[in-house]
Parts: sequence; C-alpha cells; structure tokens
Amino acid sequence: MLRPVSRELAGIKLVVGTPFLYIEESASLVMSDLHLGFEEAASMGLHYSLRKTSGFYAVFLPRIQLKRVIELLGGVLGKLVVKRVVVNGDLKHAFDRLLKQEREEVVRLVNYLREMGVDEVMVVRGNHDNFIKPVLRKLRVEFVNSLVTTSSGKRVLVTHGHEDVDYGEYDVVVIGHEHPSIRCFDVYRFPCILKIPLENNKTLIVMPATGPYHPGVTVTPNPVDYLSPLIRKLTTLKDMSIITWIDLGEISPSSVEYFESFNLGGDAIVEKHVVGSREYAVIEFRNYEVARLVCEV
Repeated sequence: MLRPVSRELAGIKLVVGTPFLYIEESASLVMSDLHLGFEEAASMGLHYSLRKTSGFYAVFLPRIQLKRVIELLGGVLGKLVVKRVVVNGDLKHAFDRLLKQEREEVVRLVNYLREMGVDEVMVVRGNHDNFIKPVLRKLRVEFVNSLVTTSSGKRVLVTHGHEDVDYGEYDVVVIGHEHPSIRCFDVYRFPCILKIPLENNKTLIVMPATGPYHPGVTVTPNPVDYLSPLIRKLTTLKDMSIITWIDLGEISPSSVEYFESFNLGGDAIVEKHVVGSREYAVIEFRNYEVARLVCEV
C-alpha cells in the first residue's frame, strides 16, 4: 500500500488510494487540507475561496468530509505502524470564526486517532486555522507553524505553503494549500501529488486536499497560476512530476490500458497496487508535457 514518491526520496511514500504521505523514519502519516466545517460554512453562505471559484455557496451539502477522513484513516491505521499523525494545514475551514461543526469534528477526529493508538497528533498551521488553538490545547494537540523531520538522511520541512519560507537548509519541502488535481477521461478529476525540482537538488512536494469538496487547481506549468509564494517564485513547472491514482473498482480497468497505449516509455510509469480488496493504478508523469499529452491539463 506504500509507493515511494521517488527513488531519491524512498523514505517518503504515497499511501496508495489516499491523499496521504507516510514518512517511514518517524512513522508519521501526513495529510493536508481537511477543511472540516465546510458544509456548515456553505449552508451559512460564508465564502472563503481564495480563487473565488467555489461553486458551493449558500447551499446545503451532506456532511461527509469527516466521515471520508475517518474511512481513509481506518483503511490505513490497521495496516501501517503510525506513531504520529500530522495535519499539514487547513484542519478547519472558516477564516473569521470557529464554527460549531468545526469544533465538534476536530474533537471527534482527535479522539478517533487516539482510540486507534496514535501516540501523537500535530497540526501545522494553515491559513484557515484561526480560532482553533484553544480547542487543540484542551485536546493536547501540538499546534506549530512548521515541522522539521528527517528521511533517509535528508532534512524535511513540512509547512502548509501559504507563507514564504527559507528552505535553504532543507532537502525536501512538503506543502499543501494548492489542492492540485488532474482531469482525465473528459469528466474525471483526480487528486495528485506534484514533485517539483528546486535548485541544488532540493525537492518541493505538493500534497492534494483530503476534503472531498476541494478538488482545487488543475495543474499548469505556470507558477503564477498557483497561490503559494514557494511556487510563484519559480520560473517554470514543466519539469515537475505528477503522480495520481485510479481506483479500478470505480473506473474501468481499461483506463490503465489507455495510459499504457501511449508507449511513453520512461516518461510515464503505470503501476498496479492491490490494497485489501481494492485494486489501484498509480500513474506518474515525469513532466508536464507528458501529462498534457495524455490528460486534459
């Protein structure tokens, strides 16, 4: 159920079938952008999209986000050794207040993790995480601006991505904030991980959103199309790798043949992974142009 993000970053792995990363050395499960409380915010007509593109405004939505997170966690915590769970920003949704749904669901999530035997829960502050500190303090959850850890001898910085940081002393930077996705087969939009090369052999990893109501930005090679100052300062993203996955129980297995039919050689990797009773295809496009050739990006 684990797939290395790359050969060079073998200790940082995609948890296949989920938007989570697993850092092996510290047994840390990392997730980003849960946006708990979004359904209540939408029903109240509260609009917080930085891109001004959200279609969920003054509407009643099924409260599925926490349920979805717990379902994903339930499939992972029983199979992996997880000592620490890290939320890489935007645990909650509302900028300007603490909603009742936010408070209640944060408590339920933390209690669930503790019941499942997770030793440590940590929240890296995101731009939506205002007014949540007192709740986290009562729950004994550490609330930090960033997390520094190691993986295979590399220094790793985990930070949400909405603020600029000096990453000079780190080999890998892991952010969320962007909610990257890729559109294939005309109608399907898949969350994806971006692996962006930086100067001096450093790497920026961009995580997808965990919340199902937040597919985010369709990946482009233009840094100005993104929100994070860490990305906007770059010249181009054409050399980034794009990693996505397909649940073959939901999408026809012929989709794998579709990717393989392009005979892209080393420019695209297609792997099949069996996780429990489900089969997934993990596709890695080695650069943006290959992804553009195959998918609508």
